[in-house]
Amino acid sequence: MTEDATLYGDNPNSDISHDRRRIGLKDYELGKYIDEKDLKRVLTDPMNAYTQALLSSGKRKIDDIIIDRIFGEAYTGRSGGTTVTFSRAASSTRDTNITIGNLSKNDANPVVDTYDASTAKNGIDIVAGNTEGFSIGANYDGTPTGGATPLGLTLEKLKAARRTMLRLEAIGQDDVVNCFLTSTQFNDLLGIEEIINSDYAVRKSLAEGAVTTFMGFRFIQTERLGLNSDGANDDERRVIVATPKALKMSVGTALKGDVWRVPAKKNIPYIYFKLCAEASRMWGEVTGEIRCLEA
Repeated sequence: MTEDATLYGDNPNSDISHDRRRIGLKDYELGKYIDEKDLKRVLTDPMNAYTQALLSSGKRKIDDIIIDRIFGEAYTGRSGGTTVTFSRAASSTRDTNITIGNLSKNDANPVVDTYDASTAKNGIDIVAGNTEGFSIGANYDGTPTGGATPLGLTLEKLKAARRTMLRLEAIGQDDVVNCFLTSTQFNDLLGIEEIINSDYAVRKSLAEGAVTTFMGFRFIQTERLGLNSDGANDDERRVIVATPKALKMSVGTALKGDVWRVPAKKNIPYIYFKLCAEASRMWGEVTGEIRCLEA
C-alpha cells in the first residue's frame, strides 16, 4: 500500500502477481469377474466384500495421485510449458538444512539464504530456479551445525516447519496445518515429552495411544507416503505438511462403481470401478515436507 496524499485522485489499480497451473486428466479402472460356481462353495456371499475391496483400492489410487503430485512437477505459464519443481529432490538425503524454493521465498519480505556450504553449517538454503515449497532435512536438529545422523519426527522439526510457514507469511498464527504421517511417525510423537506429559498437554495422548493435534498441527495417518530415492539410503519418509490450498484436484469422473452380467462369460456378474482425475501442486508456500528416518 502507498500513502493517499491526493485529493480527488484516481482510484488505484494495483497488480497482484499470479499464475495458473496446467492440469490434465488420466483415466483409471479396475474390475473383477465373479464366477457363480465359486459363490456356491462359500458360506456367505462375498459380492459386497469384493465391492468394498475394489472401492478401497480406488480410494487408495486417489491418495497416491495426491501424494505424487504434491512432490511432483507442476506446470505453469501461459501455455503450461514452464516446469516448477519441488525444493528438495527425492534423491536428496541426509540434509541438515531447511530448503525453500526460489518461488516461495516471499518476494515482499524475502527469506535470506543462510546456508554456508564451506562450513557445512545448518541454515536456510534457497534453491535457485523454478522451485517452490519447503523441506526440513532428515538430519535437522535445530542446532547451528546440524546432526550427524538422520532423525525421526522430532519436536524441533515440527517447530521448524511451522516457523517456516509463518516466515513465508503463508499461514497465520491461528491456522491449523495438516500433517500426513505414517504409523512410524505416530510412534515418534508418542516419545516426545511435550506431547505425552500432561504438564504440557491437556489430552492424555499416551493413554489414548494417538495424537490428533499438537502445536497447530492436525495429524492424519496414512501408509501411502513415499520414501526418498537416492539409491543408497532409501529410508527417509517424506512426511507432508500442507494446507488444503496446497493442491488442486481435477475430477473428470468421480470414483464410480457398477455391476453387470457378461453374456459372453455364461452371464456371470462383473464388478467395475472407474476414475478420471489428475492433480497439481498449486501453492508452494503452504506445501512442505519433513524428512524422517524410517529404518
